Amino acid sequence: MNKLYNSTISLFQANPLPVLAAFVMLSLFKPQLIFAQETDLLKQKAIEQVDSIEAVIEEMAIKLWEYSETVLQETQSAKLLISKLDEAGFNIETNVADMPTAFVATYGSGSPVIGILAEYDALPGVGNQAVPERKPRTDGITSGHGCGHNLFGAASVGGAIALKVIMEKNNLKGTLKLFGTPAEETVIGKVYMAKAGVFEGLDAVLEWHPGAANEVRNQAGRAMNSFEVEFFGQSAHASADPWNGRSALDAVELMNYGVNLMREHIKPTARIHYVIPNAGEAPNIVPEYAKVWYFVRDINRTEVKKYYERILKIAEAAALATETTHKVHLITGVHEYLLNRPLQEALQKNL
Repeated sequence: MNKLYNSTISLFQANPLPVLAAFVMLSLFKPQLIFAQETDLLKQKAIEQVDSIEAVIEEMAIKLWEYSETVLQETQSAKLLISKLDEAGFNIETNVADMPTAFVATYGSGSPVIGILAEYDALPGVGNQAVPERKPRTDGITSGHGCGHNLFGAASVGGAIALKVIMEKNNLKGTLKLFGTPAEETVIGKVYMAKAGVFEGLDAVLEWHPGAANEVRNQAGRAMNSFEVEFFGQSAHASADPWNGRSALDAVELMNYGVNLMREHIKPTARIHYVIPNAGEAPNIVPEYAKVWYFVRDINRTEVKKYYERILKIAEAAALATETTHKVHLITGVHEYLLNRPLQEALQKNL
């Protein structure tokens, strides 16, 4: 299994993340209840337990890869993971934070309350056959797990199942929660789960991500704003009377041009990306509606806010210049990670 799992946050060298998750979670129980010798024994049991469910973890990883469902469409993926957790004896809460593909699986009671995050959404347009060259999938699915969330979801659920068995067999008190967090690629799932209070009461939570090295993550990540700008103009026939039209697409293009000029004057840590989901219906009609979708990122919230406010001024200027109107829809905004040093050190020790 270790050939399938590679984490930039935490991965035990000889086994997938479930082992390390179990190791770290075991270390969080009260020391007076578990002595060093007992902890070493429990770690060995954790290895054995993960080995015993290797086929289940691999099945989940492969099926998630086959489904490759995108943001908030992860119906089959969530159902698969929920079914495995349900079979293992977890209590399941679905439709969390009003998202049909978000869920929480809980085992145990009392303190400590430990969480494990699981992601399972795919990216649009990166689907590929399981071959080392660019080749479309034969089943016609065009999305794919370009970030390895099929591994993320499978290993996290496997870790929770293994730890639940260890807790049960060894009478370890505490509460274990597996959070099924959809829509990570657009930074929606966890934000709205947090807003709904889903993570309240946790003592610690683990998350990880596939990557090219086995290491404990020691970077804060980036703060980000995801937002759309809609422009509203006046349609007209582009040949017969274009002078009566006011192009919403012109406004989008003018806004993007202004943002691209701005790139010379932003710090190297910033990242600005956009796509145009709607740019009109036909070339011979002046588009009365167009929409652009932006991500703005930087190493902290202060910088993101500064660039975001500047981009909003550019959008306003584009609307004025094209005699259109516009509307801004902030989809989600996040702060950079706040790293947990004790957890980092526990992960490093187990690595």
